[in-house]
Amino acid sequence: MWTMGFLLPHAPILIPEVAARSGAQTGKTLEALISLGESLKRFAPDLLLVLDPHAASERILTFVNADRFIGDLGEFGARSVSLSFRGAGEEGDRLFSYLHPHFPTKYYRPGVHDLDYAAVVSLHLLLPLLGVVPSMVLVNPVTIGFRQAFELGRLLRGYPSEKKWGLLASGDLSHRLTKSAPSGFHPDGQVLDRSIVEALRASSPDPIFNLPGTVIQNAGECGLRSVLALIGLSMGEKIRFLSYEAPFGVGYASALLECSEEVS
Repeated sequence: MWTMGFLLPHAPILIPEVAARSGAQTGKTLEALISLGESLKRFAPDLLLVLDPHAASERILTFVNADRFIGDLGEFGARSVSLSFRGAGEEGDRLFSYLHPHFPTKYYRPGVHDLDYAAVVSLHLLLPLLGVVPSMVLVNPVTIGFRQAFELGRLLRGYPSEKKWGLLASGDLSHRLTKSAPSGFHPDGQVLDRSIVEALRASSPDPIFNLPGTVIQNAGECGLRSVLALIGLSMGEKIRFLSYEAPFGVGYASALLECSEEVS
């Protein structure tokens, strides 16, 4: 069963050990997470499906169920931020077999797999809230369409398992919110981010699906499929919107889904 889903940004600058080196100021995301205290520990999953739009991909929905996942932020001057996870083993195999008929997929079972910074940042933000280190599976969703990403979340909610599963939806929003943003400024960036926040608050994809495709393209996002998968997983249950900030011209949002055992 699914116990929780979390949307978290993955900018390394959000990690204090990285931010301290540059003097950068971020706050709302970390403040929102700190405010949760130990409330998430009762939802802590046995297994975690991590959606990472920067993970290696074979141009189709790519699953990695390694024996062990490792990663750190050494490339950002913070090698002390390091993580190690077990893979999901046979339970990961079963999840892949459940989803495979619905999407073109590629599946890997390596001995060791290196996590990229996007997974490391989101996982580093999440783990203190759980109080445990779950086993994990890594999936890159960027090769599927937006409506497929929403359907992925709905299919996940129907996955029959006696284990407790959680979803970590990693992703940043628009990268084009200011002139100094990594991809420059476009007014559609703000349009997209407002629609994403509205969709999360409503636990509905409609504010996103109602946007013209050109708005999404112009906004320069990387995490929209992660957002839509979380909304799909909610099956209309309330998603708790936690924070939004854009201090460097990139939108960072966090949100929490606490899953009930039964949904209609």
